[in-house]
Amino acid sequence: MGTSLYTKIAAAQPNTLPDAFRVLHLERMLVSSGQALRKQAPTLNAALTRPQLSTLSAFQLPDFAKACIVRRAYVRVGGVTGELTVVAFGTTPATTQIAVAPNGDIVVLEADAITNIDVEFEPLANVQIIQLPNFPVVSSDLTIPAAITALGVVQLIEANAITGTSTGKKIVLVPQSGVPAAGRASLNVAKDKVRFQTTDAVTTATITLAVGPSTGEDPLTNLAADSTLT
Repeated sequence: MGTSLYTKIAAAQPNTLPDAFRVLHLERMLVSSGQALRKQAPTLNAALTRPQLSTLSAFQLPDFAKACIVRRAYVRVGGVTGELTVVAFGTTPATTQIAVAPNGDIVVLEADAITNIDVEFEPLANVQIIQLPNFPVVSSDLTIPAAITALGVVQLIEANAITGTSTGKKIVLVPQSGVPAAGRASLNVAKDKVRFQTTDAVTTATITLAVGPSTGEDPLTNLAADSTLT
């Protein structure tokens, strides 16, 4: 451990820290350490820039800080108040519930009329964000390039149909083996395709993905490895 990057950071030499932070992608580590929304109001469905199911309001998180899990949520003001029940990822919340939506935003039931809430959550850790612009869709499937699937696709953040019978941003669903309903999109189970409804007849789409780190960018591996920094 004496020559590891972990040790070099612990020594806190000013000539070493900037390069160490660059190697570790410090910005990703800071985001994934846990976040909190304080005294916030979710965006009503009609005003969302990325669609959710029509019964939901959402906290639209930055692409680099999409949620993995919600730890706790407390409502001060709304049609319901007090602690909300955290339900599983991708579950559509009912009254007094909160969940991480399939695209990584945080959602609550719009009918609960929440206007002041604290939400503590953990963002996705150790991911990078990649966009594929104007990518071909063949027979309602967008095949993700092998170079990206080799990194490990974690989550579909956005699917925007550019050309087709039904265009625009689609509601993102959890990965599934079947074909999503009209107006929706999902990863397949293997996470190497984005699937659209056949009747939407999408021919090109722009998608945004959270994927694993590139080669040499895994922070735990880099912390443990011998460092070349001086």
